[in-house]
Amino acid sequence: MTQTLDHLYQAVQATRPLLRNITAAVEQGSRRHGVTVGQRAILEGLFLHPDATAPVLGSELQMKRQYVARVLQEVIAAELVKKLPNPDRARSWRYRLTAKGKDVISAIRADETSKLIAFAEGQTTEDLDAYCRLQIALTQYFALLAKES
Repeated sequence: MTQTLDHLYQAVQATRPLLRNITAAVEQGSRRHGVTVGQRAILEGLFLHPDATAPVLGSELQMKRQYVARVLQEVIAAELVKKLPNPDRARSWRYRLTAKGKDVISAIRADETSKLIAFAEGQTTEDLDAYCRLQIALTQYFALLAKES
């Protein structure tokens, strides 16, 4: 059990540099397409959840409401996203990618996918499946711990 706990602790500790490196790589790719990492996240959120409201985006992306609102204003100004009335709530808005926004996020995702394919070629399906299961479980576990604090 001690060895298992040591491995788990090492895996959790390796997450910080992994996130830094992922963020740096995503930022580099996003900049090539003229958007920030935060803008890229909003574009992808709307790619995956068309016509989402700001609260839905914040929840799905695990971002604070004020940050989502600020970035939405940036992507609207850049004509990557449009604001639409929300038929469910009079004082709420839905957001949708424009054609330009779809092109940008599609190009970013294509670049990122090619890099992930290159990485995956050296991994087994079993290892990738196990990694995904463990990462999701750890994320959920630590999210619960954070809420308890």
